[in-house]
Amino acid sequence: MAFGTLLFVGFLLGLYISIPSERWFMPPAGQEGVTVQVRSGSSARDVAKALADAGVVNDERELLNWMVKLKIDRSTRPGTYTIVPGSPWEVAMRLKDSVPSGRRVTVIPGYDRMDLKRILDPQALERALGDDQAFFPEVRPLLPRGTWDRLAYIVPETYLLSGGNEDARSLVYMGSKLWWERVGSRIPSGMSAPEVFRRAVMASVVERESNRDEERPLVASVFFNRLERGMPLQSCATVVYAWRERGERRTQLTYEDLKIRSPYNTYLNQGLPPGPICVPSVSSWNAALSPASSKFLYFRLRGDGRHVFSETFEDHVRNGR
Repeated sequence: MAFGTLLFVGFLLGLYISIPSERWFMPPAGQEGVTVQVRSGSSARDVAKALADAGVVNDERELLNWMVKLKIDRSTRPGTYTIVPGSPWEVAMRLKDSVPSGRRVTVIPGYDRMDLKRILDPQALERALGDDQAFFPEVRPLLPRGTWDRLAYIVPETYLLSGGNEDARSLVYMGSKLWWERVGSRIPSGMSAPEVFRRAVMASVVERESNRDEERPLVASVFFNRLERGMPLQSCATVVYAWRERGERRTQLTYEDLKIRSPYNTYLNQGLPPGPICVPSVSSWNAALSPASSKFLYFRLRGDGRHVFSETFEDHVRNGR
């Protein structure tokens, strides 16, 4: 055999030996998997360490190298994994093909703290919201002091949680990270944390007053215009929330309902309510941060679900006929 041919065959043989065969990472028959929880916000290094600590792999650094080579170092989702132990290569391949188990939690735009308490452990949620470290790092300097006020800094979305004791903390981290990506990173650099909180409160009111994205900048302009003129906000949504805090539901407000004694009642109290009344959507945040330019001071719901806006009280009354 020619020397060149021998070299080529040797090269192919070396290449075959250097690349693990797919059959090598197939789990041995009857071998049980180990359950490992991957928390939200975990880096590839965190995942490799968790697998090593659980005894799934004996070389954490080599596993991390394979995760990078297989391009799963940034795509491992949070959840509970069941992985059969093996070599770093085998474990990396099994991790790549694994689908985490857990539970999906959907935060709907307009949810308030009473809603969230029904889908997550209330005490765990309160602890997570009260801990700055539970939030995405960039969001922490903007956080208000009020524990439940911080719900406004979570984006409504469906989240896959690990299904363990860290569900509330995972939701807070993932939700605030998404908020930073979609809202926080676009806030003007000169806007102070108190002003951001003021916009958070406004966004929550806008969210509950209109369910149409195209209307929300106009709704925000009405409320900002009223505030500038020293007029009461007179948001029905804040009154509904005040009653909801007392455990009573109101879908149609009467004149007597407007008399409820609560700091959230913007018919009796001047200015914005003391905190957000719900979790605002991104569109409501955008409206609060960039309201439309208008002279409107009133709006009224029409029969088709849209609102009609007016500059004077006379027009407002006329629009109701």
